[in-house]
Amino acid sequence: MSSLVSIGRIVKSRGVKGEFIVLPLTFSLERFDDVYRVYIKLDDEIKEFTIEYSKPYGRTVIMKLRGINSPEDAATLRGGQLMVPEEESPPLPDGVYYYYQIIGLKVFTVEGVYIGEVTDIIETGSNDVYVVRDGEKEYLIPVIRDVIREIDIRKKRIIISPEAGLLE
Repeated sequence: MSSLVSIGRIVKSRGVKGEFIVLPLTFSLERFDDVYRVYIKLDDEIKEFTIEYSKPYGRTVIMKLRGINSPEDAATLRGGQLMVPEEESPPLPDGVYYYYQIIGLKVFTVEGVYIGEVTDIIETGSNDVYVVRDGEKEYLIPVIRDVIREIDIRKKRIIISPEAGLLE
């Protein structure tokens, strides 16, 4: 099997038919329109499922899988990562990245000072925020043009020009 990439996280069950709510980790809910098979990683176990249906629900997605037919079944998947094979990820426009491409990148200032590694991404509505950690230190880096100067997926790095006070 090719490498799997996370496109969402199961946050809770919904209704009585075995549906659950997915928090997308992609830039668009339309990402789920053409997905028919998913893998769910829970703890260290990965299982394959067929999607019966999915539909947008606010900023989340309601999903129903074949074989998951009750709220109790759906509750066992809570916290699971919804994954698809990497080659099934559609190409993105230039300058737009999947979350899995950003998580793990090293962050440096324009002067070459190492800041840390991207460990999470927070959606704020107006712009994303990269959570960057270096040991005990944690920085919240806004994903805006004035701060993010370069994202180089091949070199696994992000170059930032931090505003005053951002790294304090």
